[in-house]
Amino acid sequence: MKKVELKNVSKTYDGKLTVINDASVTVHPGEFFVLVGPSGCGKSTMLRMIAGLENVSSGDLYIGDEKANKLPPSSRNLSMVFQNYALYPHLTVEQNITFGLHTKKISKQEQMKRCKEAAEMLGLSDYLKRKPRNLSGGQRQRVALARAIVTHSPICLMDEPLSNLDAKLRAKMRSEIRQIQRKLGITMIYVTHDQTEAMTMADRMMILDKGVVQQIGQPLEIYNQPKNTFVASFIGSPPMNLEKATVNQTNFLLGENIAFDCPKGFSHRSLRQVLLGVRPENVRLANNSRVSFIGKVLNVEVLGTETLLTIEMDQHQWIARWNGQWNVQVGDAVPITIGEEDLFVFDAENGECIFTPPKDSDRLTVEGVYV
Repeated sequence: MKKVELKNVSKTYDGKLTVINDASVTVHPGEFFVLVGPSGCGKSTMLRMIAGLENVSSGDLYIGDEKANKLPPSSRNLSMVFQNYALYPHLTVEQNITFGLHTKKISKQEQMKRCKEAAEMLGLSDYLKRKPRNLSGGQRQRVALARAIVTHSPICLMDEPLSNLDAKLRAKMRSEIRQIQRKLGITMIYVTHDQTEAMTMADRMMILDKGVVQQIGQPLEIYNQPKNTFVASFIGSPPMNLEKATVNQTNFLLGENIAFDCPKGFSHRSLRQVLLGVRPENVRLANNSRVSFIGKVLNVEVLGTETLLTIEMDQHQWIARWNGQWNVQVGDAVPITIGEEDLFVFDAENGECIFTPPKDSDRLTVEGVYV
């Protein structure tokens, strides 16, 4: 296992277009690290710099304890899985998997041993004599993954490997890739624009926007403590509700009819305006014991296990996520409550988070005991 370290790394084209700006991070040995962000944010460029397919414009890149800025790709001792699989159509599955091992001067016997081990691990044993055109998308993706595994490289790079698959297969492959990474103990750096993939697969993740690192941390840490409005709206599905509010000594005012008490511990009362954030799961149906607002339902999406509602309150639209199946119709008036204990507060000018609601542990063990 090896670590990968970036120290103040930047990537600039023609001295003008900056794609990565002063990025620093250490990917620990054996870690599943995810680079996530919208299209064009620079995540694939960062992966290609680690692979040696792009030069580092400034800063230092270390693989293990060795500085790798000028190291050719063949000397970096890593493998890579591409978005388009990059399989040779005229070669069999077996030949695709072992392709390149001969350059490492590995014996034919050892090549076949590694190929059979990888094929068995990925359920490809019955397809070794087939050509890629006779395989499904998921099977081709497994072949590309097997080709990376047989190199026994301590670092594996993946560039949006599941984006060409359908939703059901993506979910299955997410689980398989994570299990294989744990079994082999390799360091894996995974690029995706899908925040669901990032949340479900990562030990830690880096969120990028326009080449700038927004936040690095564990998935739940980032979900519960977003650094700014970009992170808050990008991580979470549906995204966090964000609305402008005016601050006074005791509450936040949204328009004329909606007011929230300032949460306990909020100390930025000198600000005149803020952005309030509320996760959709915290926009709840009111009961008699809670202060409520009457909202008009603009849209309903019943997904089976949950129901998503777009609700208008005093010209503000909120997304609510309720567990289960709800018989709510467009146009209905519903009583809504949002507790001050669920409010995130962001600076209205720079988007930085200035208050995060305290999070009591509500994660359950298998035995159903709070931890």
